[in-house]
Amino acid sequence: MREQAIPQGSAGSGGSDREGFWPGWQGRIAAVAVAAGAVLALLSGPAMADFRNAAWGESSPLELAGGGQVPGGCPIESPAGLFLFTAQRPSGDLDNLVNQRASKHEPFQPANPLPAPVNDENADDFCPTPLPDGEFFFVSRRTEGSCGGADMFRTVLNPATGWEEPVNLGCTPNGPNTPTTEFSPAVITNVWGTFLFFSTDFYTGNQDIYVSKMRPDGSFGKGERLPYPINTDYDDRQPNVSQDGRELVFASNRRDPTNFDIFYAKRFWQYGRWRKVTNLSETVPFDTLDASETRPSLSWDGERLVYGSGGVWLSERDYRKRR
Repeated sequence: MREQAIPQGSAGSGGSDREGFWPGWQGRIAAVAVAAGAVLALLSGPAMADFRNAAWGESSPLELAGGGQVPGGCPIESPAGLFLFTAQRPSGDLDNLVNQRASKHEPFQPANPLPAPVNDENADDFCPTPLPDGEFFFVSRRTEGSCGGADMFRTVLNPATGWEEPVNLGCTPNGPNTPTTEFSPAVITNVWGTFLFFSTDFYTGNQDIYVSKMRPDGSFGKGERLPYPINTDYDDRQPNVSQDGRELVFASNRRDPTNFDIFYAKRFWQYGRWRKVTNLSETVPFDTLDASETRPSLSWDGERLVYGSGGVWLSERDYRKRR
């Protein structure tokens, strides 16, 4: 199915992303089936290995239709790649915005802000994360229902009534949110369950990357800190995980404490240990190496990586190179 329009600028009704608005149980069954297929592909053929060994190409500005670069930060594609969500300051506070395009091979149209209640006119709202069943995760500094800082929230786009009121994911020790700042919720589902990756500075003073597994009631508990080489004594933040659970990108200042670079890690299987971390900004290299680069995210088909650095930048798989 193709992606349909997303309501923008008002709380009206609208369509879903890609597969339409699956009931929750259908979405979970489909996601498990996809994950199981990925495991079988891993065990049975070279295609997956070739795909994961393809290096990333040099980065370039993500273009707008009519020219210019897509503005904003915290970029992430929708599952089918027809929408791009970013965080921008159209009127002072940070808001979640969305760009649209007709196909993955065309430039995006100019962005429009998402309506209330996704954006709160009195708070910063950022780090958007769309899912294919109408779910939408983001971070907000809104005071109502807060754990004390910038918290992760969940909402759902209902095709009949529009966006539901966002719900806080819960405060530590019973939930993943803390009294300080969380960044970049990333959700994947596989045969072992549904997992939430995010970063927070509450426990160590630096931003570190954590993972929380969904409970049977649909809630998430306190996050578990990922070990080295993902987390270090430096600031490691804003994770995004491939949908097969085997690739991780994030931002870190471990090379230069004054700048953030884009880092990449992979593992052989979904519960395996993360292997050597590569600084993509330095080794590709990215054109933005001398500037801070933040919130990288992978497309659902694994072909594209976008990140923010004074606007949105794009890197694509380069099958002429192998890692």
